[in-house]
Amino acid sequence: MSKSIIRPQKLEEFFLDLHKKFGKYIVLRGYEYLPIGYSNDIDVYLPQGELKRFLYCLKSLDAVTADITILDSRLGLMKCELLLEGQSISFDILYGFYYVGLEYQNTQTLLNHSVIHKSGLFYVPAVEDEVRISVLKELLHNGRVRSDKAKYLGEMIPSCKDSLASGFFDRQAIDSVQKAIAEGHLDLPALSKRVKSKLLLAGVTKNIFGVIKNTCLFVLIKYLAKNRYHQIRFL
Repeated sequence: MSKSIIRPQKLEEFFLDLHKKFGKYIVLRGYEYLPIGYSNDIDVYLPQGELKRFLYCLKSLDAVTADITILDSRLGLMKCELLLEGQSISFDILYGFYYVGLEYQNTQTLLNHSVIHKSGLFYVPAVEDEVRISVLKELLHNGRVRSDKAKYLGEMIPSCKDSLASGFFDRQAIDSVQKAIAEGHLDLPALSKRVKSKLLLAGVTKNIFGVIKNTCLFVLIKYLAKNRYHQIRFL
């Protein structure tokens, strides 16, 4: 099935102006049709320390009229609605990659490995980082590989398999995901549990106080402060 491509008016002008005003940020996925169109939503990553400036720049562009509203909040994530010339765009802003309070992607590595998009208007992840984030999101948050992701991951894993491993996501786990996708066995509860256990062990071994702090922040943002946390800090 072909993707439905959304082409908002002045989307390219939005990216051009944001590039001039803000500088480096990463579009994490679905950038094949950008800057003139997109499918589903637009996901970007930037360091937490740059969030306030990013949102200010986004809301004070010269070439287009843009505004943003936070719809839902998690640790490391703001799910937003971008209003571009009055047209609504699903626009997610990430500043970290967490399962509860456990970081599963090194953000400095993501930044260091990122490359400029062919448009010259934003950066995109290195292939291995993009695929690793996608696989781990499926395993940690869903316990399975969703059918709409299986074809993509089945095609992409072989191209970067030797670079996918991390401290808790080993070659055995990568092989298991690849085999499961090839055989169409997309529910992976046992593998999900094993990867979560290794992630927890890696996190507490590296910095147990950081894990406790981030877990408290996860609870605060998801269940207590919710959107107010990000609104107060960054808007």
